[in-house]
Amino acid sequence: MDDLILRIETIMNEELLFRNPELTIRDVARELATNRFYISRAINTHFGYSFTVYINRKRIEYSITLMSEFPMKTMDSIATESGFLSEKAFFQKFRQVMNDSPRSYMKKLKP
Repeated sequence: MDDLILRIETIMNEELLFRNPELTIRDVARELATNRFYISRAINTHFGYSFTVYINRKRIEYSITLMSEFPMKTMDSIATESGFLSEKAFFQKFRQVMNDSPRSYMKKLKP
């Protein structure tokens, strides 16, 4: 199981698959030459949440990196580049994960 998590994390961090707004668990399974049930079970067991939550957390982490490195980017641009279909979805998921709005979080990043 740990090997599969390592493979999932590697492909996510190196190929940034989560940036694809249409990404499905089947896509990841295909990339890793396994099936979606193994992917789902590995993520649930290791992280304690679903594939969808895992992908949204990856997107939020990436959006925070973009906010830090490119403070002049618009929220819409950050949302799109992070893999969200809309700015609204980005705001909702960001608030769920970070307990803060993206704009408020970004203000805290500025010196």
